[in-house]
Amino acid sequence: MKQTTIKIYILFALPIICLFVGCGPSREELAKTKFQRAQHFVDNKQFNDAKLTIDTINEDFTDQIEYTTRANDLLRSITIEEQKNNLQFLDSLLAEKEAELKPLLKNFRESSDYGPKKLLIHKRQKPENSYSRVYLRAHLDLEGEFYISSRYTGAAHIKHNQIKVYFSGNHALSEKVEFDGFQNRHFEDGENIWEVVNYKDGKDNGVIDFIASNWDKSLKVQFIGKKYYYIVMEKFDKEAIRDGYEISFVLKEIKQIKDEQTKVKKELSKLSDKNSL
Repeated sequence: MKQTTIKIYILFALPIICLFVGCGPSREELAKTKFQRAQHFVDNKQFNDAKLTIDTINEDFTDQIEYTTRANDLLRSITIEEQKNNLQFLDSLLAEKEAELKPLLKNFRESSDYGPKKLLIHKRQKPENSYSRVYLRAHLDLEGEFYISSRYTGAAHIKHNQIKVYFSGNHALSEKVEFDGFQNRHFEDGENIWEVVNYKDGKDNGVIDFIASNWDKSLKVQFIGKKYYYIVMEKFDKEAIRDGYEISFVLKEIKQIKDEQTKVKKELSKLSDKNSL
């Protein structure tokens, strides 16, 4: 009797269960709803929410090819929009940095007369006008690489390999750059001797920053070697180093922005090619 009752119960219950199961949304309908939600977010420029919803479609509805495909197409369109926004921002930032650079360059001129790379040379430090001077020279290229050199000329060698810049008990001392015929080189014309030492790759050891921070002080330079030589820095030499140092940072930022623009344009080109398939 009990078994008969249970069978009857099951027979009545099964249609009800099937009814409820049958009335629930299908996986296709759920995927469609999720996709419509993602599209709504895109239409309202809520790209992060849209991408999270697309992730859900790709993770939970792998069997719904139509909606995973449409979701990924939507994701590509989001990426294109974001990259266009990035490019617009970079264009604006580049214009801002170029405007910042313009007044800084007023005392510099571009030259390709001294090697394969174009350089920016301070108008008061042109080599042809400084041939017989003892001074510190600013070196700057168009990508923002900056360093200084110490340039000595006289009747006899001092064989210097280091400099000290100082005022009122404050000083900065470069690292030693030993003679190698390249970064530390000597030459002569029979009467005069020249010594040139380049303080590249941090060899200035803070001398550049010291000069830039104290350009308005009476700065003295000690050329240190087998013998010693002393100068008081000219105002325009201090300004050349100060301005060249500042320009170097702006030029590096401009290069970085341009490199980023190139990357974004390449990415946009790839995405556009995929869209045209």
